[in-house]
Amino acid sequence: MPPFIRYGLRLRGWGRLSARTVPGGMRITPRSPQPGRPAADPGRVTLSPVLDTPLSARVSRAPLLAAAIVPVVTALIFMGADRVLGPVPAFLPAFLAVVWASDLLTAFLLITQFLAGGDRRLLALSCAYLWSAAVIVPHALVFSGLFSPTGLLGATPSSAPWLWTAWHTGFPLLIGIALGPWPRRLEREPAPAGRRRPMAAAATGSMLAGAAAAAWLVTAQAEHIPVIMVNGDYRVLTERFGTAIIAVNVVALALAATRFRGAVRGLEAWAAVAVIASCGDVLLTLFAGARFTFGWYGARLLALVAALVVLTSLLREITTLYRRVRRHADVLGLHNEELRRANALRDHLVAVVSHELRSPLTAVRGFLEIIDENPGLPPERARQMIARSQILLARLTMLTEDLLTTPGLEAGQLPVNPVPVNLREALTECAVLFPEASITVDCPDGPPARVDPLRLQQIVGNYVRNALKYGRPPVVLEARFGADAVDIRVRDHGTGVPPEFVPRLFDRFSRADDDRVRSTAGVGLGLSIVASLAEAHGGRAWYDSSSGPGACFVVTLPLTQGPEEEHLNAAA
Repeated sequence: MPPFIRYGLRLRGWGRLSARTVPGGMRITPRSPQPGRPAADPGRVTLSPVLDTPLSARVSRAPLLAAAIVPVVTALIFMGADRVLGPVPAFLPAFLAVVWASDLLTAFLLITQFLAGGDRRLLALSCAYLWSAAVIVPHALVFSGLFSPTGLLGATPSSAPWLWTAWHTGFPLLIGIALGPWPRRLEREPAPAGRRRPMAAAATGSMLAGAAAAAWLVTAQAEHIPVIMVNGDYRVLTERFGTAIIAVNVVALALAATRFRGAVRGLEAWAAVAVIASCGDVLLTLFAGARFTFGWYGARLLALVAALVVLTSLLREITTLYRRVRRHADVLGLHNEELRRANALRDHLVAVVSHELRSPLTAVRGFLEIIDENPGLPPERARQMIARSQILLARLTMLTEDLLTTPGLEAGQLPVNPVPVNLREALTECAVLFPEASITVDCPDGPPARVDPLRLQQIVGNYVRNALKYGRPPVVLEARFGADAVDIRVRDHGTGVPPEFVPRLFDRFSRADDDRVRSTAGVGLGLSIVASLAEAHGGRAWYDSSSGPGACFVVTLPLTQGPEEEHLNAAA
């Protein structure tokens, strides 16, 4: 971050910036450095560690609860598994369509996350859902009664059960491999960015090729595989191959169970729940004995659970991530707004300093040139010029200190050191600083004003320069005393300020749209500085449009409260 922005933030009193996590998101708060510890760079924002933690690593008890509920539901369905309910024509197409769409979307989201982060487990997990989505298509085509009475692709009655077997062994086994123990190197190191797309393409191609090979085997090569469906009853499958199918699912379940050791974490735990639901699907299907029984329909219900739990988890994570990114963006927006303010403050500071330093430097140089070019100058006159030069140098010192207290220029809280000041002497001294101008001082005797003498010189000097640049001589400095305040007026004999511009007269960088103004150098800061200084004294700067011809600029400043305060200030 550029040094001037860091500096500007320090000037605004931010101290040390820290990011604090709150229930609704993250909040940036200023805080002071702790004793004995160096202050942090205020230009930096420290984000909550929660924002840097992958959503899938968040600890949750919901997968444990789901893992406990699924076996209970399976047992309840199993009690009436052989009860025949009859076919529902729309059920199977709808079921297969929902499972296929959810599996395909799950695989797409998992591959997208793999391409973004390189986690190989996500690619392996996507293979399980790619396999499921790929096998469902030929399974639906060969299923008797779905698209044709005997199925498509030259299917036999055993084609659909065999594809179901490929589906319900490959799906849980691939999930188990994705969740099981891996070599530490593959676990810790993400896949190289340049190899992620080829890896994803290879995984997708292999799953599609495997599903196509399985479909070809159970249709074109049906005479070479055992018959496992007889008159709509697939008990042969259960008797001859049920043990092997269950064994594969048990192996997958054992691998997936490793995700429940210690803290249960996000997406992988939900994938383990999908394996448990798939195992329940297998048990119910094998022991239902025939299609369209209570167990068969219950198995389809568990297949839906296996297809949807990971997708639901992914969608929830994406939604949560979106909300957190939005909160993060809002925080960065606030921070950027503060940086813009700091940058604007810096620009304003540069403009103010260049505006305010010009006149004192010019006057000091003029006094020194007079002393240098006139060796016979009376000592008293030379001392007066040196004294005035010292006053101007003190004013320059004050402006330099303003550079270190920049927030006051924006907030109207410039540091002032008010003391009782004799206004007649102060106004006369201000007039002397403009020897080339015709300036009249009209200040009756009155109580001292409670002001900072250097700031008063700055206020009146800005008013006088404004009158000399845009008005006409002579310029009159007047003081009108009230009960507890004094109005210091700077009047010229020009054309005055256009009425439509008066409301913006004391705004920063505002200049009237007038030929005389446009032809005169300036940035429109002098009057805004006067307004800030007047507010710092507890007074105000304003324009009197009812004072007759010419322009009349007024600053109202407080008077001393009484002799006791004047005495105390004099003693100090």
